[in-house]
Amino acid sequence: MALQGSGAISLSQIATEFGGSAPHSMSEYYGGGNNVPAGANPNVATSGAHNMKSFYNGVAATVLNITSNVNNYDIGAQAIAAGGDKSTPVIITINAGVTVGSTSTSNPAMYTGTGWSSGTTINITNNGSIVGSSGATTSGGSASGGNGGSGSTYNAGSNGGSGGSGSGSASSANNGGNAFYHSQTGSNLSVIFDTAGTRSGGSAGAITLAGGGGGGGGGASGSAYNGAQNSYYGIGGGGGGGGAGTSPGSGGAYGNLNPHSASGSAGSTNSGGAGGARAGSAGQGGNGGNRSSNGSSGGNASGGTYAGARSGGSGGSNGSASGSSGSALSGNTSQIS
Repeated sequence: MALQGSGAISLSQIATEFGGSAPHSMSEYYGGGNNVPAGANPNVATSGAHNMKSFYNGVAATVLNITSNVNNYDIGAQAIAAGGDKSTPVIITINAGVTVGSTSTSNPAMYTGTGWSSGTTINITNNGSIVGSSGATTSGGSASGGNGGSGSTYNAGSNGGSGGSGSGSASSANNGGNAFYHSQTGSNLSVIFDTAGTRSGGSAGAITLAGGGGGGGGGASGSAYNGAQNSYYGIGGGGGGGGAGTSPGSGGAYGNLNPHSASGSAGSTNSGGAGGARAGSAGQGGNGGNRSSNGSSGGNASGGTYAGARSGGSGGSNGSASGSSGSALSGNTSQIS
C-alpha cells in the first residue's frame, strides 16, 4: 500500500512501505537505491538531505532478480508469482553473464504482458543480455521441372526441356525474433532501462530455393532386319523422364514408330522421372533430373541403322531469400526509455 499524500510521515512508516534493515536510517531510502524505485518515486532525493514530503504517495516495488539463463520471460506473470500485482512498480535486475532468450521467433525474449494499472513503472537494470531467437534456415520455394524429350523415330525426337530457376520469398519462420516487447498499449505502463545492457533482436534466417530438374532426352530409334521381307523396320526410342519441381515436368512420348519403346515418367517434387525403357535395339529415354540437376541424355541404339539420341535439359539455378532481423525493442516503444 502506498504512503499517504499529506500529513506527517515517520521513518517507521517509510520502513514499513519500503523495507530495509533495522535499525533503520534515512540513508536506506534514497531514490534509485536498493529499496526505493526511482521510477515510481521521482521526488525522493537520490543523495543528500531528505524532505519527508517527497515520500508522499511513495510506493514500494516488486523486486525480481534474474540470476540464471531463462527464456520467454513474462514480467507481469513473474511479478504476480513473487507476491506483487500489476498496480505496483517492478524492479528487475538481470545479473551479469545471464541471458534472457527465447525458444522461438514468435515469442519475444522478455515482455511486459498486459493489464497494468495507470502510472505503473517497470525499472530494469540489465547487466546481462536480452536476445531474440534466430530465424530458421529452411529449404523450399517453387520451380518447374523440364519436360522429357520425345523418343526418336528415324529422323526425329527432342532434347529434354530445361528446369526453371528456384523462386519464392522468405516466410515468418526465417525472420528473427524480438528481444524486448512492450505489450501494454496506451500510456499506463512506463518501462525504464536504468541500465540498457545488451538488447538484440534475433538474426535473420534464409530459405534456400532449389531450381527445377532438367528433363531427360529422348532415346535413339533403332532398327531390325526382317529376313522374311528382306528389309529393315524401325523401332521408336524411349521418351525422356520429366524433371523434378513443384510443377514437375511431364514424361516425353516414345518415338512414333511401331514397335516402339516406352514413354518417360513424369517427375515429382524432388525426384526426376524415369526415362522410358527401350525396346529391341532402340535407346532408352534419359532420366529426368532431380531438383536443380541436369536431365540425362537419351540412350543410343544398338545394331542396325538408327537416329541418334537426344540431350537432357539443364537444371534450373538455385536461389535464396533472407528473412528480417528481429528488433531490440518492439511493441509500445514510445513508453520505453
